[in-house]
Amino acid sequence: MFLYSSTPSLCKGQENARFSSNKLCVRKYDNTLFRVSTFYGQRKLALKSINHVPIQMNLKDSADEKEQIAAEDQAEAKQYQQLKESPTDKAISPTLAKKLERLPPRFRKYCSVLPEDVNLIPLGTRATKIVCTVGPSTCQPNQLLRLIAEGADVLRLNMSHGDYTWHQSVIENIREIVTNSPFVVSVMVDIGSLDSVRIGEFTVEPKLEKNQRFVLTIRHEASYPPFTTEVSYDGFVDVVSVGDLIQIENGTVQLLVEQVTSTDVICKVIESGTLKSRSPISIRGKSYVLHSPSDPNACPPYMAGCNPNTDIEFAIRQRVEYIALSFVESAEQVNNLKSLIKERNANIGVVAKIESKAGLEHLEEIVEAADGIMVARGDLGTAIPYEMVPVWQQRIVSLCQRYKKPCIVSTHFLESMVQYPTPTRAEVTDITEAVKQKTDALMLTTETASGKYPFKALQIMHSVAVRMEQKLKQDPLYDSFLHSSTRTTTDNETVSVATIAENIALSATVLANQRNAKAILVFTQKGFMASLVSSCRPKVPIYAFTATPTSRNRLSLLYGVRGFRIVFSDDPEATVQRAIQTLFLRECLQSGDLIVVVADILGGSPIISEEEIESVFYSLGGSKEQQLPVSYIRRGLRQLGLKSSDAVEAEWNMRDVDLEDSSREKIAIAEEENISNQKLGKQSLEGFTLDKFKAIVANSSEIIHSIQLRIV
Repeated sequence: MFLYSSTPSLCKGQENARFSSNKLCVRKYDNTLFRVSTFYGQRKLALKSINHVPIQMNLKDSADEKEQIAAEDQAEAKQYQQLKESPTDKAISPTLAKKLERLPPRFRKYCSVLPEDVNLIPLGTRATKIVCTVGPSTCQPNQLLRLIAEGADVLRLNMSHGDYTWHQSVIENIREIVTNSPFVVSVMVDIGSLDSVRIGEFTVEPKLEKNQRFVLTIRHEASYPPFTTEVSYDGFVDVVSVGDLIQIENGTVQLLVEQVTSTDVICKVIESGTLKSRSPISIRGKSYVLHSPSDPNACPPYMAGCNPNTDIEFAIRQRVEYIALSFVESAEQVNNLKSLIKERNANIGVVAKIESKAGLEHLEEIVEAADGIMVARGDLGTAIPYEMVPVWQQRIVSLCQRYKKPCIVSTHFLESMVQYPTPTRAEVTDITEAVKQKTDALMLTTETASGKYPFKALQIMHSVAVRMEQKLKQDPLYDSFLHSSTRTTTDNETVSVATIAENIALSATVLANQRNAKAILVFTQKGFMASLVSSCRPKVPIYAFTATPTSRNRLSLLYGVRGFRIVFSDDPEATVQRAIQTLFLRECLQSGDLIVVVADILGGSPIISEEEIESVFYSLGGSKEQQLPVSYIRRGLRQLGLKSSDAVEAEWNMRDVDLEDSSREKIAIAEEENISNQKLGKQSLEGFTLDKFKAIVANSSEIIHSIQLRIV
């Protein structure tokens, strides 16, 4: 059926020889060098002179897409050979061996370190994704492997805790797991914010009683009297006033300001509780205004005790899949970060965290600019009345669905399981409500970072989400959600490429739901079509096939999508058959199953006038003298309804995937470093003239967007 024809390191504190020499050279964008030191458990940035010897970060160089795929294929062949020479350890228990039979044979030995009670999640079981925060409870390699095997789709690293060496070791371990196991996961770095102020560190966590006196200070001394703690922001005393309500740890402990001096804020406890080291502190109804460089009253970065620029630099160097930007209050903040990422030739999504009144006031422009949104309910609950948090949660989720952007709901889903093995009934209901809203992902924070029962918390969130999804799919009104995904156009309005793709995604979803298909298969280069199908919330799993590990991993955040890497052939049918065989191997499909396939097929060579070609080239900013980069050439081809074959792209060096993609995967072999050093600059800087663009157009074919209903 065709529709639409057109154009292994250890945790912090443990030694490992691999990382003994790994250090970090952090460069602020005005070329001022910073050194990382410890500030009561939080990274404090101290200005250093230029003659200070910079510390180097040990990162591998990159390789182009062909070398990356070759390296991954070589690793796969090596695993098969090792499997033949040394089969899975016979000492593992029969129970675990039975569970490992669900995995492809080449991965079983690597996964044999999993515990006997591991709960392996079959592909396509759950559509709502789960983001897990990594911390002391889950940072060791075997713990990370179990977390991923039991259903974590995104692993979050909170840069407000730990140092760069620790975070780098965790990322290295995650990459190794993704390479050597059948699991796919993306890494999200949650950067420190200039608007995130924290208290100091305690040797013994103090318990505050109601009406007790407590002092917050900016004196920065070696030690303090009892019931006194340091604040990481030197401008704190200038923001706070007598009568203000101070909330610590998202309002768990509340203080009333009674007196303010040049260095101290004297408070009275009005809500008792135990303080934890490095807890976030906020002033109800006020902002520290540290994020705005244009504000003359904003404090210098080093005064806040945390500079997000260095966290961003670290995340880009590590080539993570997502960067979560804290306290986003305008689209400008998102666009600035996206521009920086683009300048660095990285393929990293930007997730904007909504956690302030200003963020809510500019919500729509932020959603439109970002690659994803996080509803940070903890800090948001200190900025607005508690009873308004669920109202705004639903609004944000709905707005993200309208703009087809992934949405993460975070904080306090299973807070009681930090200490206890079972959740409260209210927490279970909270998960259920978020699933009913069809948000893309739910996030666990302290539960998996430092809680006593991280894996049980993940299992409970998984089981509750699965049960609710099953119930929703039985509802006859389930498909009514699709009406909100429909975009209409007037008779005189030109139908854009995006609108055509949205209609294709909607048609594929309706077809799959009505015919009770087993799955939807989507073939995509960057994940765009997969995101559109995901936004329609089909009842069946979406298996997305892409050419690079970066795109595959980023798909892990999208509702209902499981990504696979596949080599695309010039023959579309060969690519589809290879994908179907992959799903048979993973037991996602059985003979006789009905599937829906969404793919672009190359048609004939259309007749396009030179005037039209020149018009498109000039509209993209080119001229007779000005060359255009490859990304603009691709955009021009799309405007003409064309696509070049893989052979043509290879001939013209049009491979515009992330040039440092393979450095993100531990599978990269040592030879890649020399190869990438030779090739990186030339291909990325080469431009395309008008004559080259005409030649590429002449060798391109018309795109036929297809939806196919197949029995496998």
